[in-house]
Amino acid sequence: MMLTHRKIMVYHHSYNVISQASQMRPELFYQYWEDFAVLLDHPNSYHRDFALIILANLTPADKENKFLNLFNRYFSHINDEKFMTARKCIQNTAKILESKGELTGDIIDILLDVDNRCDFPLKQKALLKSDVIELFINFYRQINDKEGVNEFVKYELGSISPKTRKMAKKFMEKYG
Repeated sequence: MMLTHRKIMVYHHSYNVISQASQMRPELFYQYWEDFAVLLDHPNSYHRDFALIILANLTPADKENKFLNLFNRYFSHINDEKFMTARKCIQNTAKILESKGELTGDIIDILLDVDNRCDFPLKQKALLKSDVIELFINFYRQINDKEGVNEFVKYELGSISPKTRKMAKKFMEKYG
């Protein structure tokens, strides 16, 4: 697989093509699900990012519910050793929520527990919450635990992260 080629330019360009194509036509890449899933445990964070993004892209084609088998592995990357990989995990959760609405409650529970699930320094954890709140804004209608989400966001109005404060304010203006 070109995604695991030893040269960065080869695997980076391969990723760009596969990422865009799998977003447009996930059914064409679904047969390679296991090849992408293996990358969740890759020692290179770029490859873990590739897996998070491509697997999320493939969820609309996941008629066999393969995502359920890697649900915990996928969301363990909220506490990846690399902060940017944790952000990719949360940011790509939007694609999963769009196609796997039945998992909304379980996903929201994970996101609400981000403080306990992450070992990042305080400033990074605060920034990560801006991505979480953005998901809450975009998927608020399908969230059942609105009270938990509202409390989470209200608390973040005082965040040390300006971006998170801004996102919390945006949420409160829309749903407060």
